[in-house]
This record gives sequence, C-alpha cells and structure tokens, in this order.
Amino acid sequence: MLRCNICQSTCDSPEETSVRSNVRKFQSELFRIWRCPTCASIHAKDEVDLGHYYASYPFHALGEQRDTDGLLQAMYKNQLRRLRDAGLRPEHKVLDYGCGGGAFVKFLRGAGYEHVSGFDEYSQEFGDRAVLNERYDVILSQDVLEHVAEPWDFLREISGLLAPFAVVMLGTPNAEALSLQNAESSVHALHQPYHRHIFSKRMLLSLGEKLGWELVRYYPSMYSNTLLPFVNQRYLLHYFKAGDNNLDIVTEPVRVSNPKLYTPAAFFWGFFGYFFPPETDVAVVYRKSA
Repeated sequence: MLRCNICQSTCDSPEETSVRSNVRKFQSELFRIWRCPTCASIHAKDEVDLGHYYASYPFHALGEQRDTDGLLQAMYKNQLRRLRDAGLRPEHKVLDYGCGGGAFVKFLRGAGYEHVSGFDEYSQEFGDRAVLNERYDVILSQDVLEHVAEPWDFLREISGLLAPFAVVMLGTPNAEALSLQNAESSVHALHQPYHRHIFSKRMLLSLGEKLGWELVRYYPSMYSNTLLPFVNQRYLLHYFKAGDNNLDIVTEPVRVSNPKLYTPAAFFWGFFGYFFPPETDVAVVYRKSA
C-alpha cells in the first residue's frame, strides 16, 4: 500500500515506471517512480542518499561559472518581471529559498534589491539557517518543492517565514504534463533522484486552501521561457537532445559546431518556441493573509 503525501490518499496498484537520472554522472542509474491515481501527483519510490547526489549537482556551479551569461541573465530578468508583477519593491526583504549557488540572489542584488537573502542546505555559501529566523515580504522558491521529503512540512515552514500579506512564488514541475509511459520524454522534469514528490496542477492550484494563502497567478511555463530568440523551454529541450540529453549541458559552453543546432526544427523552436510551452514546468504565486 502506497500513500500519497500530497493528497494523503492510499492506493494498491498505481501506475509505475523506472527512469534514469538526467545528471551525467548518474545517467546509468534507474529510479522507480509512481503516480497517485487520486490527484495525479508523482512520487519517487526509492530512498536514496541525496547528499551523495547533490555533491555532484550541476546547478550548484552556476553561481560561479555563469553569472554574466547573457542567456541566463535573460531568464533572470523574466523571473524578476514576474516578481515585480506580484508586488516586489526595492525596499522589500526577499528570500530565495533553495538558491543553489546563489546566482539569482546575486542578480537581484545587482539589480538594486539590497535586502535579499539566500538559503540552500546543500550550498556552503548559503547554508546558514539563521536566515530562516527572519520574516520576508517576498519568498521565491524555484524548483525546491519537488525536492523535499515532506512537501506540506516545507510549505508550512515557508508560510511561517512570510510577513502578513507577503508573496510567495513557487516554481515547480507539473505532474499532469509528465508521461510515465514514455518517461524518457519527461526525463528532465522527472529529474531523478532529486525530485521526490511532484505536485499535479490541480494540487498546485489548491494548496493555498490549507495554508491561508490566496492564489494570485498561475504561469503555465517556467521563467526560462522568454521572448528572446533561443531562450525558451521548447528550444532548451531541443538543445538538451542535440547533446547527450543531460542537465549538465546548461553549465557548459555552447558547442557551436554541433550540426543538430542548425536544423529547421532548431530554428523553429529557437524563434517560436516561446508560444508553445509544454506546461511541464510551471509557477504559482500566492499571497499570505494577515
């Protein structure tokens, strides 16, 4: 009997499959996942030593390697625009919870937001839990919810860090858009073994009911989906497949000699991919009541 720790239902025979890791060092390893038949959320079935896997996590290098990367800057500008639309102002206290190497923290500070803190338990620079003793006007938690062992404990922790009427933005995959029948097609959003529990869209849109949060906005795409040519979700997926289809590619120099980057499909997705987001990675914005 398996229990969904998102909707709390139990089931005997859910849909299951195995999927490889999309991190190059671990791509030969397979991990079991299953889907809750009640809420359509997806769960990792295997217990793993996450410290072992995070020790080689590609995104932790972004804070040092690609701060000035123009493409990454375009994505961060899109994320900042979303935060501004939600009410972010320069005087606000901001927390990037799960900031990895701190690239977005440094971006916000460089953009004039002086009161920005970051926390990531797997980061040496941003691992100080003292920042969790403060209250914040805006909390961003990008690609964290799906990584934690107990999602509702994490969300309650986030709620406790919010000042009255504060805003929280959660960026996370949408389980309803991910295939288990063809898991390789969703290998990046499934992102094993790092993603432990992936909310379905219906659960993302209703989670505020338990926390006293008001839904402000739902984004059917990730902040990486921009109007800048070749900086959108569809092209990023094509770019992965043009290489070895592993996450590490985003931290490495562009291989301009790769002929797969010059196909008609590559140019179509490069210029028009923004208009066809796959809704595999989404974001929700909530506001806490008093």
